[in-house]
Amino acid sequence: MNQPTPGMVKPIRHVQLYGYLVERNRKLFHPRGTQPLCGAEMASRMIEAGWLVKTGDRYVLTPEAQRWLA
Repeated sequence: MNQPTPGMVKPIRHVQLYGYLVERNRKLFHPRGTQPLCGAEMASRMIEAGWLVKTGDRYVLTPEAQRWLA
């Protein structure tokens, strides 16, 4: 797993804080958020990079990402 790109940092930090992100209208938000953190394309890049995993409509950190961020 490589370093997160600058566009990945804010969504990753929000996942750490809230536990998960939700997808609405092809954008990711924190659970009660009204401002999008990133788009679906960035989310797919974070999944490919091993930072996030999608479970249902939620995006959570992978176990490797949790260990890396600890």
